[in-house]
Amino acid sequence: MNPKEILFPNGHRAQLVAPPPGAKAADILKALGIEPPEALIIVLGSAAGLDADMEANDELRSRLVQLFSRGIACAAVEVGALILDGGTQSGVMALMGRGVADRGRQSILLGVAPAGKVTYPGGPAEEGSLEDGAPLDPNHSHFVLAEGDQWGDETYTLFELAAALGQGIPVVTVLVHGRTDSVAKKEMLCSVRQSWPVVVVQGSGPLADEIAAWWQKKQTETTPPFMPDPVMAEIVADGDIHLFPLECPVAGLKRGIIRQLGVDATLKMAWERFALHDDNAVRQRKSFERAQRWILFLGVTGTLLALAQTQLRMLGLPDSLGWLDQGLHYAIVAVPITTSALLAAVNCFKAGNKWVLLRGSAEAIKREVFRYRSRAGIYSYQQTTNTSRQVKLARKVKSINRQLMETEVNVAALRPYQGPIPPPMYGAAADDDGFSFLAPDRYIAIRISDQLNYYEKRTNQLEKKLKGCQWAVLVSGGVGTLLAAIGLELWIALTTALAAAFTTFLEYQQVENTLVKYNQAAAGLDNVQGWWMALSAEEQADQKNVDRLVEYTEKAIAGELIGWVQQMQDVLVALHAEQAGEEEETASVCEV
Repeated sequence: MNPKEILFPNGHRAQLVAPPPGAKAADILKALGIEPPEALIIVLGSAAGLDADMEANDELRSRLVQLFSRGIACAAVEVGALILDGGTQSGVMALMGRGVADRGRQSILLGVAPAGKVTYPGGPAEEGSLEDGAPLDPNHSHFVLAEGDQWGDETYTLFELAAALGQGIPVVTVLVHGRTDSVAKKEMLCSVRQSWPVVVVQGSGPLADEIAAWWQKKQTETTPPFMPDPVMAEIVADGDIHLFPLECPVAGLKRGIIRQLGVDATLKMAWERFALHDDNAVRQRKSFERAQRWILFLGVTGTLLALAQTQLRMLGLPDSLGWLDQGLHYAIVAVPITTSALLAAVNCFKAGNKWVLLRGSAEAIKREVFRYRSRAGIYSYQQTTNTSRQVKLARKVKSINRQLMETEVNVAALRPYQGPIPPPMYGAAADDDGFSFLAPDRYIAIRISDQLNYYEKRTNQLEKKLKGCQWAVLVSGGVGTLLAAIGLELWIALTTALAAAFTTFLEYQQVENTLVKYNQAAAGLDNVQGWWMALSAEEQADQKNVDRLVEYTEKAIAGELIGWVQQMQDVLVALHAEQAGEEEETASVCEV
């Protein structure tokens, strides 16, 4: 499969390959020397039909020329996208070629056409010699000629190439014009089935306007409208469609394309704020738990040293071991001093409180992100007539951040987050790009099923931790009884200290309460998922039920977190008071 170089009359050179039947898309791209791009833009629409409309309407021509140059081509340059279209010198393909040329040909423009319908310099057929044929556009950089002699024979190859190019990168489809009985309609369906977002330029032509009309009807009516055309019905029902009115400023299309390619500035800002709070919550948790482990360890160690000194004195130390008694004395004095310093640091820096507050804030932002991405509640199209979804999300994040800054977190230096956006997730969410639209089924997989898997894993871990600590408490009590039975009553204090340490560990870790909350939340999510699955297809298509699905889910998850936050705050208050009392008691014992 050797590429052929074409020299067009305008002096531009392009690479062309005519792959044999069954050739793999990866091999075709390799033959053309096309490296994986940063993003992919697929342009669909009419050829001759659009040319006729533009000849009859100068304003339409002017608007479309600007739309392709300052809109689509500019967006491609800004995000490093490859543009994929039909490749001929007619309709949207010619406009796309002109737009890329206007931008200095900074983007790869790959055209896919049926071999039996196109002509080009040095080709087997001369221009105008093919019935209903068309020349290749002289501003494209690469061409693939699919086997076939009918328009539409290239569709399979085009979307095979799109799938290969789109692996791991954002993809968006742009529909301009299009006839209702054209190949573009079939190609639109292919894009929808790939779950790629589609920008429809409303007012540009018959197919675009028909899709826009049905889509708007779907958004405004409670019951989804019946569409006799099965292809149109699937496009409107399953498509992630975004309308762009032709009369709007061209810069809006550029921003819309970039946003659909995953560069939603508002959503990215929300993820950045979540990552900042989440990362610092982890840091504060580690600091708090490290201090608590040292406090518990020193508490048990202080008891052990005091008992060891008492036991040695009871046994009567020879003068040669006086250094041991003296060393134990200094160690016993040092332990409460160190413990007091740690307790002072814990009370001063309040890492535990900051951890809880930052965790609550991060999860609140995350809930808004999932509402936004699923377009439910205040973020649905029915509720964004006056205020955009982006503005609503920005306001929510601002409110959450303001509330956080009214707590003791405002005296902490939040360490900047340096990782990827969105931050790495777990389970099903590991394959989620964090920006794309979440249809109900995808939302259930990413949010509900993933959260249920998390709860299942964590409840098993918590149960093991709970049983382990409970067994440790029971064993400590049993050993204390044994020591009393064999006349070593002095050492019962050590087993009591160990039992108290394990009990305190369970308290500040909130193992039992967290286990209960997780099980309750999991039951709630199971109920939500069961409710959704029991709905009919018509009921699942109702936006009100989509809103309920998202709201019930987020409330179930929020209920678990809010309960945990309140319990942790109560526990931290009690823990500080308890440890202050223990500090005074230890100091008095040491003085004796």
